[in-house]
Amino acid sequence: MVSREKSRFPLLLLVITTIILLIIVFRTIFSMLRASGEAKKYTNPVVASRVVRGTIYDTDGRIIAIERPFYSCALLLKEVKDIAEVAAKLGPILALPPEEIVRESSQYNTYYLIKKRLKDGEVDQIRALKLKGVTLEKQYGRFYPQHYHASQVIGFTNSENEGLEGIELSLNDLLLPLPRLNEKITYGEDLYLTLDMSLQYLLDEQAVLIDRVHNPDEISAIIMDAKTGAILAMTNFPWYDPNEFTHSTPQVRQNRVITAQFEPGSVFKIFSLAALLESNQADFSEPFFCDGSYTYTTGSGQQVTVNCTEPHGYVDPQGMLKYSCNGAVAHWALQSDSNSFYDHLVDLGLTTKWPLELPGVAKGTLKGVDSWSGRSKATIAFGQEVAVSALQLATAATALTNDGDLLTPYIVKDDRHQRNVAQKGVISSATAQEVLKGMVQASEAGGTAVRSAVNGVKVASKTGTAQIINPQSGRYDEGAFLASTLSIFPADDPAYIIFIGVKNPKGATIWGANIAAPAIASIINSMVSQGKIISTVSEKVSL
Repeated sequence: MVSREKSRFPLLLLVITTIILLIIVFRTIFSMLRASGEAKKYTNPVVASRVVRGTIYDTDGRIIAIERPFYSCALLLKEVKDIAEVAAKLGPILALPPEEIVRESSQYNTYYLIKKRLKDGEVDQIRALKLKGVTLEKQYGRFYPQHYHASQVIGFTNSENEGLEGIELSLNDLLLPLPRLNEKITYGEDLYLTLDMSLQYLLDEQAVLIDRVHNPDEISAIIMDAKTGAILAMTNFPWYDPNEFTHSTPQVRQNRVITAQFEPGSVFKIFSLAALLESNQADFSEPFFCDGSYTYTTGSGQQVTVNCTEPHGYVDPQGMLKYSCNGAVAHWALQSDSNSFYDHLVDLGLTTKWPLELPGVAKGTLKGVDSWSGRSKATIAFGQEVAVSALQLATAATALTNDGDLLTPYIVKDDRHQRNVAQKGVISSATAQEVLKGMVQASEAGGTAVRSAVNGVKVASKTGTAQIINPQSGRYDEGAFLASTLSIFPADDPAYIIFIGVKNPKGATIWGANIAAPAIASIINSMVSQGKIISTVSEKVSL
């Protein structure tokens, strides 16, 4: 008995040990499987289901672009019993021929989109019909309450609410960010522009009046803050309504103020004079005598004659601007070093591509001295053989309004931008004042810009009437001109810079003095009425 019991004990111990080991193994396996299952479990992150595009405002908080809901009308064709009957009821409401609805819908089997972006009245009328198979689909898109005002600046969005042109394109990532985590709705950044819509209206109003009287091909104009470089208004005529951008052409949608280059003509003389004064090589001690033409001999022995519109007599630097004397500025340019003249023009930003928050900004064109012919220096001096944009002319003028400091233009409000100096002292304060004095004289009796003058406001102006080069032939088009005026006011404490360029006016006059200058005077008068400019006349009346 004893021996049998002893033999059973190791067997029992083995069984118990095996059971314990099996329990441990099974628990280990179970724990591993459980841990593995827990590791695979995860929760989908919450991502915003909708992104609201940011709103664009002007400097005073007027809405320029905003996202809003709109409705589209579509047909669920399998539910429509009588397509002709439905089309007959919808056609008058949607301003579409019923037969067109029937014809177009026949190309689809289940779904046909009749019209997008219905007007509120159209939505209400369609709802009232309660037609089976007719659906109103709610979507979100862009609305531009200012319509054509500054349309080329703002641009527009596509059906996916993505920017295609203008500010809508260049700042699309700010206005329409990617959907963010842990948000139901992601909101884009709102933008405040430097545009002042009250000034934009004034500029646009004058564009309409110029077009009505002079029937030009195009009008490009800009108003800039003379102390900061902020762009306050920008007009490109003809314009378009971004709410109906599909009805426009690429040419009409172009922001020519920043993209189009042109020979500025006599407006350029203010910058030529500034560059020549800074070069300090021309002899200004004796006035230049203008008998109506000026002939000089090039280095190759060729004789070149520069014509003026009339004899001007004895002309000093201010008189050159007052009467717009080609001969005088050509004469002084020829006395100056070519490289110095070129360098000072470049310093004024006339070849700069400004980092403006808009797509398509062009740089100016002024070929290097090595490429100049015997005529180049003289012709550049009165605004030929150089190509600039309206933006570059207005920006270069900031050197005249800030004691020689050149400012950087900008259009998005930002404290970092306030009076952002691109380059200090591109000209001296004395040179800036000298040029401004000449521009004031041009706005006084006998000056070419007298029609830009406003009683009670000291206005400094320079007019221009430039020939236009045909891009195909490379020659000047006979009878095609750019009529323009650049004005700074009040001249004794500059606050605003305006440039208006009118391409190829047709009618009784072609001169910038008769087309652009009076428009600027009208704008200044309206600014006085709005309280943006103080007139000394109104001050005396109020006393």
